[in-house]
Amino acid sequence: MFLRAALLDAPPHPAWLRELPVVRALEAAPLEFTSSITVISGENGAGKSTLVEALAVASGFNPEGGSRHARMQVEDNSVSPLHEYLTLRRHNAPDGFFLRGESFYNLADWYARLDDSPLPDLLEMSHGQSLLALIGRRFHGGGLFFLDEPEAGLSNLRQLEVLGRLWHLADAGSQIILATHSPILLAIPGAQILEIDADGIHERALEDTEAFRAATEFVADPVGTATFLTS
Repeated sequence: MFLRAALLDAPPHPAWLRELPVVRALEAAPLEFTSSITVISGENGAGKSTLVEALAVASGFNPEGGSRHARMQVEDNSVSPLHEYLTLRRHNAPDGFFLRGESFYNLADWYARLDDSPLPDLLEMSHGQSLLALIGRRFHGGGLFFLDEPEAGLSNLRQLEVLGRLWHLADAGSQIILATHSPILLAIPGAQILEIDADGIHERALEDTEAFRAATEFVADPVGTATFLTS
């Protein structure tokens, strides 16, 4: 694996960053990566996207997405400064990519404007189609890939397709680290599943994650669940 651990060097600034559950957990202990695929889950505000962004930027990738060679920035301070406080135990991957859902449109627009672009037509597709095209054309074996909520814009069937693609990438020597709410992507075979909550970062089995339990309970009784929530 290319990335083996992440350590927090000092309490980060600003103050709101220190209050995130993921940062409090990193202050308590380093984060160890034990599988070629790590899937990070947790409720809104737990800091899973903040963590993946920080790992990607600390690994040399463009903050708003892309490769180490991408020079696209639309917003100032588009990611938190957490990466400035991290030390990574790693060795460099020959290639990789950071897929950030929040700024994917801006990245697609940047690629469309490049001369001899490898991805000139992403804006001509639906959001879901363009995500699949990016993964299919740009991701490959032997690379380091960070994904932040890649399920955005994807149907359940397409999420299953991404599950398969990511597994095959890891089988071909890549390392994948992603943040997701999707119980489908949490089910990638062999993945290290990390769930962030108020008490820290916990390694979980799929069936013990909040996302999986919520989805299972809804599918078991969708009408009853909807009736309860709207009563």
